[in-house]
Amino acid sequence: MSAMKTAQQAIDLILHQGLRETKARHSNVLQLEASIPGKHNKQGAIAMYRSKAQMGKSWGTIYTSKEAVYDNYATSTHWTPNVFNYLTYTDAAKHYVKGAKEQNLSQINTLVVDVDYRDVEERQAKFAEVWDTAMLDVQFMPTLILATQKGYHIYYVFDEPVFVRRHANGKLPAVRAAKAIAKSLKQYYAQKLPAVDVTCNSFGVFRVPRPDNIEYFEPKMTVDFQALMTWSINFANDQHQIKSQTTQRSFKARRTSRQIDQPWFQALINQTDIDQNVGYGRHNTILTLALACYSSNVSQAQCFDILDEFNSNLTHPLATQHVQKVIRDAYSGQFHAASREYVNALLETWVPDADRRVYLQRSQTTWYKYAKPRTERVNSHVHEWQADLMVYFNQRISQDNNWFTKTSLRHISKELNICLGSLTKALNKLIDQGLVYREKGHGRQATMFATRSSLLQHAMELKQAQRLNYWLMVARFLGPTEQLLALQRFSLTSAPETTKVEQLRLVDTG
Repeated sequence: MSAMKTAQQAIDLILHQGLRETKARHSNVLQLEASIPGKHNKQGAIAMYRSKAQMGKSWGTIYTSKEAVYDNYATSTHWTPNVFNYLTYTDAAKHYVKGAKEQNLSQINTLVVDVDYRDVEERQAKFAEVWDTAMLDVQFMPTLILATQKGYHIYYVFDEPVFVRRHANGKLPAVRAAKAIAKSLKQYYAQKLPAVDVTCNSFGVFRVPRPDNIEYFEPKMTVDFQALMTWSINFANDQHQIKSQTTQRSFKARRTSRQIDQPWFQALINQTDIDQNVGYGRHNTILTLALACYSSNVSQAQCFDILDEFNSNLTHPLATQHVQKVIRDAYSGQFHAASREYVNALLETWVPDADRRVYLQRSQTTWYKYAKPRTERVNSHVHEWQADLMVYFNQRISQDNNWFTKTSLRHISKELNICLGSLTKALNKLIDQGLVYREKGHGRQATMFATRSSLLQHAMELKQAQRLNYWLMVARFLGPTEQLLALQRFSLTSAPETTKVEQLRLVDTG
């Protein structure tokens, strides 16, 4: 299949039947949809943008048919992969797009994780690490990975679109559920990839699939929404338990109920070097500060005075009209207050020694101090050694240009500065979890190590006829474990229905 057809297949898979198949006028395709039984012809809308700069100004084009999207995707860089009920222009020249808000969603087709690095070189060097994280413990595979200017957009496409219905009370339960899943996805990635943008809009604008940016695409690997929701709930519960165990009460502080009176607000508003950086830049900082003002019953006019002065003190300030727009969004009533997760991310990005000396207030009377960063501790936790081992194996496998690497425990111990006891404990946990496979060498031969992602990635690159022999060879090395058999079924299956069954079989529903 050509690169252009692959891109069109990805677009078609993502959009489902959210748009018309052909243009309403001036179509170059013979229109037969009306005569095809059961054919949907829903008239939703998406927006596409020709550059990142135009996207930032909402300068785009509205499309209501797949035919129009196919005609223009090659000259566009960004799009809204989730479909809206309608979109409009705010000017007579039809440049500026309006209406791309979650309240106007028609159907949710995909959730996207945004990973940003410093430059292209780092992005390319980190692909193996991104791929390994993207597997979600092999319960769910990403459908599509696109290269951006300095990172990746990782698409999890739903096997069926999630239609948005408004309840009598005005709430959108489908949107709420999808946002919760998106939050879990971003938090999961952020634990392993610090470059993840946890603040990005879950239903916003992302890179459009094109022949020049598709790093990985597997149309069979769509995701069941209910299964992903189950994973999200389990992940959120696990995080809550971990946080309850590791968070320690530090000391009592004076009663303070307003967010603008809390130390983090003062810590952020006194910074002058805030710029665009891995998603936590000026825009997010001003929005967070504005939400703090809003929740503290500060008038909108007074909030503008405060943040206009803050913006003026920045080394690289935003345009005044952008500050005004951000404040209007904060005071629109869509949000209640500044999010603690966003505040924590901003503090860690811009405030010196935020992890060690800045305390976040959880309630009106109690402060909680977070654990010291690893660089300030003498000892490391087992899960941290596990993360080091996964990065080490992925880097070695990438350098060897193979699906495995050969080395010894003593060499790993010396390379990572881990004592053999801790190394063995961390490695055995990875093997028990099915994340790493090991085949001990005989005599003086080195031990062979492979990661779950390297096995599956190599299998996906092979032709269908070669995969069976590949898995037979791997089984001879590593033995027919349950995880290995699941990976084998994953890559050998050809029917989408069978793929969905295998995905659900890997979900821990106990």
